[in-house]
Amino acid sequence: MISVTIRQLQVFLAIAKSENIGNAAEQLMMSKSAVSQALAELETRLGVQLFDRSRGRIYLTAEGRRLMPQADEMISRATGISELFKTEKKFSHFHVGCTRTIGTFMIAELLRGFEDEKGWLPTAMIANTHTIAERLARFELDTALIEGPVTDPDLVTEPWLEDEMIVIAPKEHPLTGRPISYEELAQARWILREEGSSSRNFFDTQLRQKLTVANVSAELNSFDAILRAVIQGLGLTYISKRILTDPFYGRFFSRIELPDRFHRQLTFCHQRDKYLADDVRDWMDLCRRYAARQMRLEEERTIRAYGLER
Repeated sequence: MISVTIRQLQVFLAIAKSENIGNAAEQLMMSKSAVSQALAELETRLGVQLFDRSRGRIYLTAEGRRLMPQADEMISRATGISELFKTEKKFSHFHVGCTRTIGTFMIAELLRGFEDEKGWLPTAMIANTHTIAERLARFELDTALIEGPVTDPDLVTEPWLEDEMIVIAPKEHPLTGRPISYEELAQARWILREEGSSSRNFFDTQLRQKLTVANVSAELNSFDAILRAVIQGLGLTYISKRILTDPFYGRFFSRIELPDRFHRQLTFCHQRDKYLADDVRDWMDLCRRYAARQMRLEEERTIRAYGLER
């Protein structure tokens, strides 16, 4: 019978995620020699090579990739057992991610709701879609909320919330307060996210196709920087409609009324073979309830705006 320890699996996962024995040793608070020994013992007991080594880095072999989801599940279940009889959790043992629009306008409210229900917080990471997808693929995140498409076949998505993208300008801008044409919009300057970001991708694939020219005067990877640039009159931007209800920034901007409306689907995403512990599923359930509330609020705003009755 093959005897594999939880510690050996922890070492394996730490190396697989960091692709570096030294970094794994720091994370586990072990010496490099102890980490190397634990890995060697695991490979000997399994009778396979789990990593290839090249230029100071190590990479998962096919056998290592096969072990990854099962090792991840074993560690998650072991952690759950250690927490089972604790009356109060004082730290997180799962990790969630989100892309920047969600991180700017929604993640704080989601975290607040989770803490109100559970009394503790998961670890949250905010990054662009590409980085989040990489972290999911390496099992560094349990699940994520994303705004852009993913191409990795090992990542699965689930619709979460529809988001409308709008063009905004400072209050009293000449293009606000009336419908405008795309010909007028083509004369404007733009402050946009960097190429490769989801928001920029939606601009390029949705709105830019309607314009004869798009004069991008600045590309910034921070929503705060973009919004401050718009306030200073440096250009327009293309952003989630949620900016208008943001308690801080909303008062500074007006929506530009375009001939068309543009929507995108925000989604859950996780690695296909990722074990989703009960706490992770509770997080996802809270996010679904949040999305349902947001849809109801949007319907109520539409009714008020157009003076309709149910």
